[in-house]
Amino acid sequence: MAQGTRTARGTRTARGTHTARGAHTATRRRAVGAAVALSAAASLLGAPTSSAAPPDPRTPRTEIISTAEDGTRGDGRSLLPETSDDGRYVVFASEASNLVPGDTNGVGEVLVRDRRTGTLTRAGVGDDGRPSEHGAWDGKLSGNGRVVGFSSDDPALAPGERPPGGRYAYVRDLRTHRTEFVGIGPDGQPFQRSSLAALSGDGRYAAFLGYAEIPRPPFQVPTLYLRDRERGLTEAVSEPLPPGPLLSDVSLSADGRHVAFRVYDHDRVNTASAVYVRDRHTGRLHHVNHTPGDPKPVSEWYGQPSLSADGRYVAYVTNRDGLPARHPFTLWEVFVHDLRTGRTVLASTAPGGGPLDKAARSPRISPDGRYVAYTTAACATGEPDCRHAAYLRDLRRQDPEATRRVTVALDGGFPSHDVSAPVPARGGCLVAFTSDSTNLVPDHPEQRDDVYVRHLC
Repeated sequence: MAQGTRTARGTRTARGTHTARGAHTATRRRAVGAAVALSAAASLLGAPTSSAAPPDPRTPRTEIISTAEDGTRGDGRSLLPETSDDGRYVVFASEASNLVPGDTNGVGEVLVRDRRTGTLTRAGVGDDGRPSEHGAWDGKLSGNGRVVGFSSDDPALAPGERPPGGRYAYVRDLRTHRTEFVGIGPDGQPFQRSSLAALSGDGRYAAFLGYAEIPRPPFQVPTLYLRDRERGLTEAVSEPLPPGPLLSDVSLSADGRHVAFRVYDHDRVNTASAVYVRDRHTGRLHHVNHTPGDPKPVSEWYGQPSLSADGRYVAYVTNRDGLPARHPFTLWEVFVHDLRTGRTVLASTAPGGGPLDKAARSPRISPDGRYVAYTTAACATGEPDCRHAAYLRDLRRQDPEATRRVTVALDGGFPSHDVSAPVPARGGCLVAFTSDSTNLVPDHPEQRDDVYVRHLC
């Protein structure tokens, strides 16, 4: 399955009204009436008036996120957004050097935009506020927008001793301005190599991959762990599955009880992968391999899981055409499985309700479990001359308007270039995404990856 995960590492990236009373009241009323009549006439004639209504904030529009606070466009790529549940905060990775003051280290950064205030905060920093000399990536955001997770090669960003020459998983509390190392094993020992994978709704739980060295290729294999930051305890999540060689696409429920992840078969790398959901309360490891109407699995490749905040729904991608994962014409589809009822539905549908005629990828389910965002080059809304775009499906609707296009050019058309990583907020009114298109916002001639937000309502 061609997924091509992109990374941003290394080199850049109350008014008072006074009323007159007394003898002149009638005169003033006549004057006001004349002024109103004149204003109405001017409006009919097309003349400008001073009482023009402001733009309706509910009007669909696209907002660029990866700029400096004064609106300066970045001089490097910005990508891989994550949002808080309400869409106020957006975290992303950037190689740009001109988005925050004092960015002179020449490496990638993890940044957080507060869309309400406009502030942009560098999140991949040490406990003392020092920027990492080795950069930061794997930016993740808690549902409440308070806690940011990231990975870095810098071992000295948080209190405590860590083995040098590795990779380290951190979280930063944006309210207390404290940075904490979370790549610690169940035995209390720090991993030399760990990477941040996901955060719970309040940031209490941090999922990370801890790597063990082996004497043969791939030489390092990961196990998925969950760190309870409040209690200072770590537990293994992916055991007893074999450790690797690859684990990816980790997603947490808001309370940290459910953990979804994807694992590649150790002996069939690039030919098979599976999706699992761990219930940490019961210990059950649920193997997600369902497609509608098929009592048995029809594919050996399931991936890109995404959990709703309550842990009930999981979106994922697979295919039903029998072609191998790396075949260029494999028809990938997006499904949503209800872990409570066992029901599975197709989310990437054509306007008539059937499957799309081109692959759909990168599903992300909204925190409330109602909406699923994904990308496809198919005409998911029935528009002519469609190109690759991001879409949002309302799972509670079955009519042709259930799917809306997220990436809309200034002229109402399709993006000029690629689109990836759509992430819906709660309620489906806002979707963040990455694109290197030049026609989504005014005055953007450079074909460079930027992070955007589409307001749908």
